[in-house]
Amino acid sequence: MDTTTWTLEQVKDRISKGQEIDERVVDIGQNTVVKFADNVSAEEGEATMFIARMTSVPVARIYAILRDESDGVTYIVQEKLRGEPLINHLPTLDTATRDALALELQKILNELATLDKGHMGLFGRPSQYGSGILAKFDPPVPPIESPEDFLRWLPHNVRDNYGRDEAPLPTGIFDFSRPPIFSHGDFVPENILIEDGHVTGIIDWAYAGWYPYFWNDYIARRRSTLMAFQDGKWSQMVGQMMQPFPEEFRAFQQLYYRADSLL
Repeated sequence: MDTTTWTLEQVKDRISKGQEIDERVVDIGQNTVVKFADNVSAEEGEATMFIARMTSVPVARIYAILRDESDGVTYIVQEKLRGEPLINHLPTLDTATRDALALELQKILNELATLDKGHMGLFGRPSQYGSGILAKFDPPVPPIESPEDFLRWLPHNVRDNYGRDEAPLPTGIFDFSRPPIFSHGDFVPENILIEDGHVTGIIDWAYAGWYPYFWNDYIARRRSTLMAFQDGKWSQMVGQMMQPFPEEFRAFQQLYYRADSLL
Protein backbone atom coordinates (compact mmCIF):
# COMPACT_ATOMS: atom_id res chain seq x y z
CA MET A 1 0.00 0.00 0.00
CA ASP A 2 1.35 3.40 -0.96
CA THR A 3 1.77 5.30 2.31
CA THR A 4 2.26 8.64 0.59
CA THR A 5 -1.25 8.91 -0.83
CA TRP A 6 -3.27 9.13 2.35
CA THR A 7 -5.07 12.38 3.03
CA LEU A 8 -7.27 13.31 5.94
CA GLU A 9 -10.32 13.37 3.67
CA GLN A 10 -9.58 9.90 2.34
CA VAL A 11 -9.15 8.49 5.83
CA LYS A 12 -12.39 9.99 7.09
CA ASP A 13 -14.24 8.68 4.03
CA ARG A 14 -12.87 5.18 4.59
CA ILE A 15 -13.83 5.35 8.27
CA SER A 16 -17.42 6.27 7.38
CA LYS A 17 -17.63 3.11 5.29
CA GLY A 18 -15.65 0.87 7.62
CA GLN A 19 -16.49 -1.48 10.46
CA GLU A 20 -15.98 -0.35 14.03
CA ILE A 21 -13.80 -2.68 16.11
CA ASP A 22 -14.05 -0.56 19.23
CA GLU A 23 -14.80 3.06 19.99
CA ARG A 24 -11.38 4.22 18.75
CA VAL A 25 -10.55 1.71 16.02
CA VAL A 26 -12.24 1.14 12.65
CA ASP A 27 -11.48 -1.60 10.11
CA ILE A 28 -11.38 0.12 6.72
CA GLY A 29 -10.63 -3.00 4.69
CA GLN A 30 -7.54 -4.32 2.89
CA ASN A 31 -6.08 -5.48 6.22
CA THR A 32 -5.98 -1.87 7.40
CA VAL A 33 -7.39 -0.21 10.49
CA VAL A 34 -7.49 3.38 11.70
CA LYS A 35 -7.04 4.30 15.33
CA PHE A 36 -8.26 7.79 16.13
CA ALA A 37 -9.41 10.01 18.99
CA ASP A 38 -8.49 13.28 20.62
CA ASN A 39 -6.35 11.33 23.09
CA VAL A 40 -4.52 9.33 20.42
CA SER A 41 -1.05 10.73 19.86
CA ALA A 42 1.28 10.72 16.89
CA GLU A 43 3.97 9.40 19.24
CA GLU A 44 2.11 6.09 19.49
CA GLY A 45 2.54 5.56 15.76
CA GLU A 46 6.12 6.76 15.91
CA ALA A 47 6.90 4.36 18.77
CA THR A 48 5.43 1.50 16.74
CA MET A 49 7.67 2.41 13.79
CA PHE A 50 10.66 2.65 16.14
CA ILE A 51 10.04 -0.87 17.40
CA ALA A 52 9.62 -2.19 13.86
CA ARG A 53 12.89 -0.56 12.84
CA MET A 54 14.97 -1.55 15.85
CA THR A 55 13.66 -5.01 16.79
CA SER A 56 12.00 -8.15 15.44
CA VAL A 57 8.98 -7.68 17.73
CA PRO A 58 5.82 -8.22 15.66
CA VAL A 59 4.06 -4.87 15.35
CA ALA A 60 1.71 -3.26 12.85
CA ARG A 61 3.10 -1.42 9.86
CA ILE A 62 2.19 2.26 10.09
CA TYR A 63 0.86 3.65 6.82
CA ALA A 64 0.10 7.23 7.85
CA ILE A 65 -0.18 9.52 10.87
CA LEU A 66 -2.53 12.45 10.30
CA ARG A 67 -3.94 15.12 12.58
CA ASP A 68 -7.07 17.21 12.18
CA GLU A 69 -6.20 20.49 13.86
CA SER A 70 -9.83 21.62 13.73
CA ASP A 71 -10.89 19.12 16.38
CA GLY A 72 -7.57 17.91 17.75
CA VAL A 73 -8.04 14.32 16.57
CA THR A 74 -5.05 12.22 15.48
CA TYR A 75 -5.51 9.37 12.99
CA ILE A 76 -3.07 6.43 12.79
CA VAL A 77 -3.58 4.32 9.67
CA GLN A 78 -1.99 0.94 10.26
CA GLU A 79 -1.83 -2.70 9.30
CA LYS A 80 -4.43 -5.03 10.79
CA LEU A 81 -2.46 -7.81 12.40
CA ARG A 82 -3.56 -11.43 12.45
CA GLY A 83 -4.79 -13.03 15.64
CA GLU A 84 -6.98 -12.24 18.61
CA PRO A 85 -6.13 -10.79 22.02
CA LEU A 86 -4.65 -13.28 24.44
CA ILE A 87 -7.30 -12.34 26.98
CA ASN A 88 -9.96 -13.98 24.80
CA HIS A 89 -8.21 -17.35 24.92
CA LEU A 90 -6.25 -17.31 28.17
CA PRO A 91 -8.84 -19.22 30.25
CA THR A 92 -8.94 -22.16 27.82
CA LEU A 93 -5.28 -22.49 26.84
CA ASP A 94 -3.65 -25.77 27.81
CA THR A 95 -0.51 -25.71 29.92
CA ALA A 96 1.85 -26.52 27.05
CA THR A 97 0.50 -23.68 24.91
CA ARG A 98 0.66 -21.20 27.79
CA ASP A 99 4.26 -22.20 28.46
CA ALA A 100 5.18 -21.79 24.79
CA LEU A 101 3.52 -18.37 24.62
CA ALA A 102 5.28 -17.29 27.80
CA LEU A 103 8.62 -18.20 26.21
CA GLU A 104 7.82 -16.16 23.09
CA LEU A 105 6.78 -13.20 25.22
CA GLN A 106 9.94 -13.51 27.30
CA LYS A 107 12.02 -13.21 24.13
CA ILE A 108 10.06 -10.10 23.14
CA LEU A 109 10.62 -8.46 26.52
CA ASN A 110 14.31 -9.35 26.44
CA GLU A 111 14.67 -7.79 23.01
CA LEU A 112 12.94 -4.59 24.09
CA ALA A 113 15.30 -4.44 27.06
CA THR A 114 18.27 -4.25 24.68
CA LEU A 115 17.19 -0.90 23.29
CA ASP A 116 19.45 2.00 24.18
CA LYS A 117 18.60 4.05 27.22
CA GLY A 118 16.29 6.92 26.42
CA HIS A 119 14.89 9.79 28.43
CA MET A 120 12.57 8.69 31.21
CA GLY A 121 9.00 9.13 30.02
CA LEU A 122 6.84 8.34 27.03
CA PHE A 123 8.45 7.81 23.64
CA GLY A 124 9.01 11.25 22.13
CA ARG A 125 7.74 12.98 25.27
CA PRO A 126 10.43 12.98 27.96
CA SER A 127 9.24 13.27 31.56
CA GLN A 128 5.61 12.71 30.56
CA TYR A 129 3.44 9.72 31.37
CA GLY A 130 0.01 8.87 30.04
CA SER A 131 -1.50 6.30 32.40
CA GLY A 132 -3.75 6.82 35.41
CA ILE A 133 -2.66 9.42 37.93
CA LEU A 134 0.62 9.81 36.07
CA ALA A 135 -1.32 11.73 33.43
CA LYS A 136 -3.19 13.98 35.88
CA PHE A 137 -0.43 16.30 36.86
CA ASP A 138 -0.53 19.89 35.70
CA PRO A 139 1.79 21.68 35.16
CA PRO A 140 4.05 19.19 33.34
CA VAL A 141 6.54 17.37 35.47
CA PRO A 142 10.14 18.54 35.78
CA PRO A 143 12.88 16.68 33.90
CA ILE A 144 13.14 13.08 35.04
CA GLU A 145 16.50 11.51 34.22
CA SER A 146 16.46 8.37 36.35
CA PRO A 147 14.15 5.91 38.13
CA GLU A 148 15.02 7.69 41.38
CA ASP A 149 13.83 11.00 39.92
CA PHE A 150 10.61 9.28 38.85
CA LEU A 151 9.93 7.67 42.23
CA ARG A 152 10.68 10.85 44.16
CA TRP A 153 8.70 13.02 41.75
CA LEU A 154 5.39 11.26 42.36
CA PRO A 155 4.99 12.04 46.08
CA HIS A 156 6.62 15.47 45.71
CA ASN A 157 4.14 16.42 43.00
CA VAL A 158 1.22 15.54 45.23
CA ARG A 159 2.68 17.83 47.87
CA ASP A 160 3.82 20.72 45.69
CA ASN A 161 0.95 20.94 43.20
CA TYR A 162 -1.99 19.79 45.30
CA GLY A 163 -1.11 21.09 48.75
CA ARG A 164 -1.34 17.65 50.34
CA ASP A 165 1.02 15.69 52.52
CA GLU A 166 3.28 13.66 50.31
CA ALA A 167 3.22 9.88 50.26
CA PRO A 168 6.46 8.67 51.87
CA LEU A 169 8.94 6.93 49.60
CA PRO A 170 9.81 3.51 51.07
CA THR A 171 13.52 3.12 51.74
CA GLY A 172 15.79 0.16 51.11
CA ILE A 173 13.56 -1.37 48.43
CA PHE A 174 14.22 0.32 45.10
CA ASP A 175 17.61 -0.17 43.44
CA PHE A 176 18.45 3.30 42.17
CA SER A 177 21.65 2.03 40.57
CA ARG A 178 19.64 0.24 37.88
CA PRO A 179 19.03 2.21 34.67
CA PRO A 180 15.58 2.69 33.14
CA ILE A 181 14.28 0.13 30.67
CA PHE A 182 12.31 0.53 27.48
CA SER A 183 8.84 -0.84 28.11
CA HIS A 184 5.67 -1.28 26.09
CA GLY A 185 4.11 0.41 29.11
CA ASP A 186 0.99 -1.76 29.15
CA PHE A 187 2.15 -5.32 28.47
CA VAL A 188 -1.10 -7.12 29.32
CA PRO A 189 -3.25 -9.84 27.66
CA GLU A 190 -5.47 -7.27 25.92
CA ASN A 191 -2.48 -6.01 23.91
CA ILE A 192 -0.99 -9.38 22.96
CA LEU A 193 -2.34 -11.01 19.79
CA ILE A 194 -2.10 -14.77 19.31
CA GLU A 195 -3.05 -17.28 16.63
CA ASP A 196 -2.53 -21.06 16.53
CA GLY A 197 -0.59 -20.96 19.78
CA HIS A 198 1.88 -18.27 18.75
CA VAL A 199 2.26 -14.53 19.28
CA THR A 200 1.30 -12.65 16.12
CA GLY A 201 1.56 -9.08 17.35
CA ILE A 202 1.90 -6.59 20.18
CA ILE A 203 -0.50 -3.67 19.79
CA ASP A 204 -1.28 -0.32 21.44
CA TRP A 205 2.09 1.32 22.03
CA ALA A 206 0.50 4.48 23.45
CA TYR A 207 2.38 4.18 26.76
CA ALA A 208 5.69 2.99 25.31
CA GLY A 209 8.77 4.62 26.73
CA TRP A 210 11.45 4.42 29.40
CA TYR A 211 10.44 3.43 32.91
CA PRO A 212 11.97 2.11 36.15
CA TYR A 213 13.53 -1.34 35.90
CA PHE A 214 10.57 -3.07 37.58
CA TRP A 215 7.86 -1.59 35.32
CA ASN A 216 7.03 -4.64 33.20
CA ASP A 217 6.51 -6.75 36.29
CA TYR A 218 4.50 -4.01 38.00
CA ILE A 219 2.04 -3.60 35.11
CA ALA A 220 1.64 -7.34 34.50
CA ARG A 221 1.33 -8.19 38.18
CA ARG A 222 -1.19 -5.40 38.78
CA ARG A 223 -3.38 -6.79 36.00
CA SER A 224 -3.30 -10.23 37.61
CA THR A 225 -5.03 -8.83 40.71
CA LEU A 226 -8.22 -8.05 38.75
CA MET A 227 -11.21 -10.38 39.06
CA ALA A 228 -10.96 -11.55 35.44
CA PHE A 229 -7.51 -13.00 36.18
CA GLN A 230 -8.20 -14.73 39.48
CA ASP A 231 -7.69 -18.18 37.96
CA GLY A 232 -3.96 -17.47 38.14
CA LYS A 233 -3.15 -18.33 34.52
CA TRP A 234 -1.83 -14.88 33.68
CA SER A 235 0.17 -14.83 36.91
CA GLN A 236 1.76 -18.11 35.91
CA MET A 237 2.78 -16.69 32.54
CA VAL A 238 4.13 -13.53 34.17
CA GLY A 239 6.33 -15.63 36.43
CA GLN A 240 7.73 -17.42 33.40
CA MET A 241 8.35 -14.50 31.08
CA MET A 242 9.81 -11.74 33.24
CA GLN A 243 11.94 -11.17 36.30
CA PRO A 244 9.75 -10.72 39.37
CA PHE A 245 10.06 -7.69 41.62
CA PRO A 246 7.50 -8.40 44.37
CA GLU A 247 8.91 -5.94 46.91
CA GLU A 248 9.06 -3.11 44.38
CA PHE A 249 5.53 -3.95 43.28
CA ARG A 250 4.14 -3.66 46.80
CA ALA A 251 6.09 -0.50 47.56
CA PHE A 252 5.15 1.28 44.35
CA GLN A 253 1.54 0.13 44.61
CA GLN A 254 1.35 1.73 48.04
CA LEU A 255 2.95 4.92 46.76
CA TYR A 256 0.69 5.05 43.70
CA TYR A 257 -2.58 4.49 45.54
CA ARG A 258 -1.62 6.93 48.28
CA ALA A 259 -1.03 9.60 45.66
CA ASP A 260 -4.22 8.67 43.79
CA SER A 261 -6.31 9.01 46.95
CA LEU A 262 -5.08 12.58 47.41
CA LEU A 263 -5.85 13.80 43.91
